[in-house]
Amino acid sequence: MALHVIIALIRKVSRCCVLTTALLSLLPLFLCFAGAPARTVTTYKVSSLGISIGDATTSQHLSEENGHTWVSFETKARVNASLLWFGYHLTTSEKGVLRDGVLVSYSRKGEENGSKIENEGSLQGGVFRFSVREDGVTRHVNIPRSSYDYTTMECPEAFIDFPGKVPVTLRILDVENLAVVNREYRLVANTDCVVGGRKFPCKVVDFSDRNKSIRRWVNRDGNAIVVCRQESTDRKQNYSVHATAVTKEM
Repeated sequence: MALHVIIALIRKVSRCCVLTTALLSLLPLFLCFAGAPARTVTTYKVSSLGISIGDATTSQHLSEENGHTWVSFETKARVNASLLWFGYHLTTSEKGVLRDGVLVSYSRKGEENGSKIENEGSLQGGVFRFSVREDGVTRHVNIPRSSYDYTTMECPEAFIDFPGKVPVTLRILDVENLAVVNREYRLVANTDCVVGGRKFPCKVVDFSDRNKSIRRWVNRDGNAIVVCRQESTDRKQNYSVHATAVTKEM
């Protein structure tokens, strides 16, 4: 899957604008495995109602150790929306590590309108344990690994075959909301997306759960995955994320 694309971050600023959890879904936009370039970097433009409100950069690094494939990734996001009747500012850095395609650690830190964001978690003994600090108060959330099929960071839509285009429902650990949701995936079409002058054949997939609805254009190039575009609705608000450049390094 990759990407993380890539993303996928969002909170309400006003009735007409801004969703920032869109950026969360960018984290899994690049997940590469054996044979793929060791490092992939993608840049994104974030917009709402046709207005550019921010940008994000996602990078991932692949390594092999003790018979396991490790992918470490990081997304840095910035949203700055300033209009006459409101202002909204967000800067975050999200990091994660996957072992053999499974998320084993995750963190998100930054500031949202002056309030600090801190969320750290790791898979320990069959339980994903999160420590979240909000408004100076720390709380702990423990989610058994047996209760979910994938996390939002693993981009399962890149791997689903959709036999006969039948919808597929999976149990997904939503790391933004720290809860397991039933998410339905539907194959829409196959098409091409152009990013930085390069054409990416994409599978277009709709998926939704009780918190959000997303349409994602995802490319699988061998073992590398690129999310080229994403259109999302969260609590009746809309936002768009578009990849603007993809670079790969050995």
